[in-house]
Amino acid sequence: MDFEEVTPDNVTPDDSAADDSAADEDTERLRGRPRDPAIGDSALAAARELLAEVGWDKTTMVAISERAGVGKPALYRRWPSKTHLVFEAVFGWVDESPPVADATDPDEWVRASCNYTLELFAKPEVKAALPGLLSAFAERGDLPSTLWSEFGGPGIAMLAQMLKRGDGDADAMRDAQATMLFIVGGTMVLRMLMSEDESAPLVERMPDILLHGVTPNEQEST
Repeated sequence: MDFEEVTPDNVTPDDSAADDSAADEDTERLRGRPRDPAIGDSALAAARELLAEVGWDKTTMVAISERAGVGKPALYRRWPSKTHLVFEAVFGWVDESPPVADATDPDEWVRASCNYTLELFAKPEVKAALPGLLSAFAERGDLPSTLWSEFGGPGIAMLAQMLKRGDGDADAMRDAQATMLFIVGGTMVLRMLMSEDESAPLVERMPDILLHGVTPNEQEST
C-alpha cells in the first residue's frame, strides 16, 4: 500500500532543487499570500488521469508530481499521503449542491440518488481508486467518516426532512441513513464486481426495490 508519508528518505535534495514552483509558493505564503489554487487543481486532475490510465498502484506521488508539473514537496504540503490526495481527487470535486436538490418527495430522491451514485462509481478513475481506498480506510479512520458526512450528509438530511412523521426526527434520520447506505454500498459493489451488461437489469430495479421492497410480479400473485 502506497501511503508515501513525508520522511527524510523520500524528500531528497533533488526534490527540493527541482521544486521551483514550491519554493515560489513558500515565499508567497511567508508574505501573507494564499497558496496558488492552480497547483492543487493540477495535482487533482493529474491523479484522476493517472488512475484511469494506469490504475491505483502506479498512481504514485512521483507520477502525479511529474504529470502535474508540481514538485513533490508541494503535494505533501497539501496532502499527507497519496491516499488523501486520491480521495480528494475522486470525491472532493462533487458539486456543492446535492444531486437530489430538485427532488420533491422520497420517490424522486431515491431515483435521483441512485442515478447519481451509479454514474459516479462508473467513472474510470473512481473504479480504479476504490480497491486501494477501501484497503486504506481500515488505517485511515478519518477518510470514511469524511466521505460519509460530506458526500452523503446533505442528501441524507434532505431525505430525513421528507420522511418526518409522528414518530419523531430520530426515526426519519435513521431511515434516511439506511437508505443512503443501501444505495452507496450496493452501487459500489455492483460497479466493482459486475460488467455493464450484467449490471444493467439490476440498475433498473434498484430504485423500485428500495422504494417498494421485493414483491412478486402481478402474474405470480394472481
